[in-house]
Amino acid sequence: MRPPTSARAPLSRRLVAWAGTLLLTAALLVTQAPVAATAAAAATVTDLGVAGKGGDVVARSSKVFVAAGDQIVVTSIDGKVINTIPGLSGAVALASPETGRKVYAALRDSHEVIEIDTTTLAITKRIDLTAYPCPSSLAQSYDRLWIGFGCGEAGGGGVLGLIPAAATPTPVRVGPATTRAPLVAVAGSTLVAGEPGVSPATVKVYDISTTPATSRGEIRGDANGLPALRDLALAEYGSAALSALDGTRRFDAWDTTALTRGRAYDSSGFGEHGLPTAVAASPDGAYVVGGWNSSAGDAAELVVYDATNAEVIYTAAHQGKAVVAGSIEFYGTLTFAVLKEPGTGRMHLWRLPPSPYHSSTLTLTAPSKVTALKQSTLSGRLTLSSGLPPGVQTLELYRWLPDGTSRPFQEITTAADGTYRFTDAPPSIGAFKYQVYWPGNSWFRGSGSSVTVTAALYEPTLTVTGPATGNVGERLEFSGTFGADGITFPRTIVTVSRKVVSPDGTVTSKGLVKLAPAADGSFSFSDTPTTAGEHTYTVNLLGNSTIESASTTHVVTVLQPPA
Repeated sequence: MRPPTSARAPLSRRLVAWAGTLLLTAALLVTQAPVAATAAAAATVTDLGVAGKGGDVVARSSKVFVAAGDQIVVTSIDGKVINTIPGLSGAVALASPETGRKVYAALRDSHEVIEIDTTTLAITKRIDLTAYPCPSSLAQSYDRLWIGFGCGEAGGGGVLGLIPAAATPTPVRVGPATTRAPLVAVAGSTLVAGEPGVSPATVKVYDISTTPATSRGEIRGDANGLPALRDLALAEYGSAALSALDGTRRFDAWDTTALTRGRAYDSSGFGEHGLPTAVAASPDGAYVVGGWNSSAGDAAELVVYDATNAEVIYTAAHQGKAVVAGSIEFYGTLTFAVLKEPGTGRMHLWRLPPSPYHSSTLTLTAPSKVTALKQSTLSGRLTLSSGLPPGVQTLELYRWLPDGTSRPFQEITTAADGTYRFTDAPPSIGAFKYQVYWPGNSWFRGSGSSVTVTAALYEPTLTVTGPATGNVGERLEFSGTFGADGITFPRTIVTVSRKVVSPDGTVTSKGLVKLAPAADGSFSFSDTPTTAGEHTYTVNLLGNSTIESASTTHVVTVLQPPA
């Protein structure tokens, strides 16, 4: 999965060291950073308990998803396995939109793409790709999913795009037929595709701002083409393609307009024996992360480069395993990769520690008074230690009921200046907890804030309308309501009683009706007076655990009509 990249931050703000030290075996492999880093929390390598095909990874909604052939393993952000999505057939690639709660998985063996709800982990849609067999790579930008397919037969592969949210997604072919499933990456208005493991190789570049996509040409390197392609990514909002090529001992950045090589990222700790295997650009475009493997496939290294000048910022190594091509993923200030054991293929999730990035502050403020059932507005602001506006950012909102159970997960967005607001209607009285969290980005630490509000009983405004005068024997019609906020109310009871003061001063009282108002709080009743006098109708709303009691009266002067 290759996330789209946004505009790159200024260089002076990017020269911050990534994580401090990372050592899981023998020696530190940390290079000198532009700004010295202090020691950070240790990295983790989690045994996922599976082996086989796959290894692609995405992180969304505080979860990490790893494709693992017959299943998708789901971990928490700290790398602990929390669940699996079993019963799949060749889960090899994953992709996800930048916002929302969907993850898409390519199932190579059953020739389909599935949609997964990141909260419930339920499969919510299956897209049949029998006509485009063996989908093996995915990339997503905005509403469109790009798929590289092909089972290894000449002319049987290629690239297609579709809109997964459509009721019936319609695949549209892009570019020529291939033999193997091409690697695909998308960012901004640029799509790149390259057939892996083929030499000489080419990377095809497309402009997807048009429909259908139009070709910008091919990246060939030289007249003989490129060495075999291992991994492919996009950086700088699609203006640069990143390649991991056999035999080059570096990662190359290619201008996707001029189709020429720009800078190179190398300096692998494995020297001439290092194999460039995986490459990705951080979502903000500030960094390029390259994954190297030893020639024997029994040692892995991640190297973090400054995207602009290719300076090495940070390196980390792990012995006894190899990094999987295409498996580098970012989530806030965290970087993930998937490792495999040589021979067994057993998978492990490699989580680098967060680095000492600049800080952020997230505030959350609740109104001074909150009532059950009624919409209340909570607000806050995300600020960065740099003093610059953060731009539009996605926040994660979590809510808990008074009994401790959680309400549905929600994502909200800030304005460009970092302010945000959302509304909620507590379904009952009691203490409700709200928590917002920003995961951060490639060089600002994430932050969170929470607030607990106590919802009081809903205070109804009980009103009754009806005639002011009437005659004996005439049917009187009344209507009323106790809600004017567009609220749906739980079931409650309204009682109506009548007191009559006759012209001679006699007073009589009687209970008339007990009725259940509609869900919007409205109700109606009628009465036919049998005597003249002042009729006072008392309407009582019987409160419950959510609504306060209320009472009101309506007076009608009833006359005896002339004989």
